[in-house]
Amino acid sequence: MAAIPRSPSSPLEIAIIGAGPIGLEAAIYASALGHRPTVYERLEAGANIRRWGFLRLFSSWKLNTSPLGLAALEAQSLPIPQAEEYPGGHEYCDRYLAPLAAALGDRVKTGHEILAISRAGLLKTEAIASPERARKPFELLVRNREEELETAQAQVVIDASGVYQNHGSLGSGGLPAPGEKEFSEKIAYHIPDVLGDDRPLYEGQSTLLVGAGYSAATIIDSFIELMKTAPGTRLTWARRDTRPEPLPRHEDDPLPQRDQLAETANRFAKSPPKDCEALTGIVTSRIEESQGRLGIELRGETPAERRTLEMDRIISMTGYRPDTSIHRELQVHLCYATEGSMKLAAALLGEGSSGDCLERKGLPGDTLGHPEPGFFSAGHKSYGRRSDFLLRTGIEQVRDIFRLVERDEDLDLYDEARSP
Repeated sequence: MAAIPRSPSSPLEIAIIGAGPIGLEAAIYASALGHRPTVYERLEAGANIRRWGFLRLFSSWKLNTSPLGLAALEAQSLPIPQAEEYPGGHEYCDRYLAPLAAALGDRVKTGHEILAISRAGLLKTEAIASPERARKPFELLVRNREEELETAQAQVVIDASGVYQNHGSLGSGGLPAPGEKEFSEKIAYHIPDVLGDDRPLYEGQSTLLVGAGYSAATIIDSFIELMKTAPGTRLTWARRDTRPEPLPRHEDDPLPQRDQLAETANRFAKSPPKDCEALTGIVTSRIEESQGRLGIELRGETPAERRTLEMDRIISMTGYRPDTSIHRELQVHLCYATEGSMKLAAALLGEGSSGDCLERKGLPGDTLGHPEPGFFSAGHKSYGRRSDFLLRTGIEQVRDIFRLVERDEDLDLYDEARSP
């Protein structure tokens, strides 16, 4: 496979926020078109995936790589992953994301955090729907590794900064529960390595798990294994909904690991293991200290439905939300419910929220844009608080964004890279 490099008459300075899979993909695509991308990453490339690197991806290599990405591996004489195999998180970073970052060289600026973006010389309230805004470059405020502030300019900005740096809260309606901040050192907001590095925190202890998605199911699966060899380990699963089977299962599910997790979690919901509990229709209303442990008050729909548990730790799988502060000075249109791109949110709502996300059809590329010309949301951030984003979707988004940038609705470097 080989990508066909292009040399536009006017290469664009493109700022990409986030060196995760979609940010790196966007930079590879921009480079192949002859533009000058710069990727700003506050941590290291693939840092958010490495948070759960001990886990195996639900989906295979073929759903999480692109022809351009594989061509970058090939150019470095690196082995091409087997399309049907399922990589672990660390493996995905080591064998795919790290080579993409290496191919981009000094265009990836790690340890550089974007604090704010504006239009040079224009306020948010000025030049509304005017071509004047497109003629002004973006100005980015950056904090570098030395904690110094600097500025940079770009003609196009692609925000692929993700959502994992902003976790949800435990309290009712998404608010922090009283005491949540004070006891945050005993609360995990990302999937812990229960069977590995984090095992000492949970074996022989009592843990409250809050949340009802696949992340919660992953933790349940790990605790069931842990309890086989660690006596005294207890898990209480608390969730807002009251469905007897909280995780959907799909007939002939093409992702067998997803189906296995759903089966395990649904079985726990119906019949928890000895000394464990599954609580439904409740939220966390308060966290206090209780004889060296956590006193956790849970509340149901009525004030009378209250219960207090004594636990050692909490695992909060209540979702994640995008950081909307960095583009506050831009004319960005967000969904009032999901905080994702408004056009994309409307398109997703229009196709319905039920069913399998693997079967979702491609959406028009202009759903990724905003009233601010040249500013695009990509990756999980474009979905906002929704949890059904797929890396495959993000790779397709990159192609669609550059169709808009190049004003060429037929542009598809992936198809070109597949050609001999």
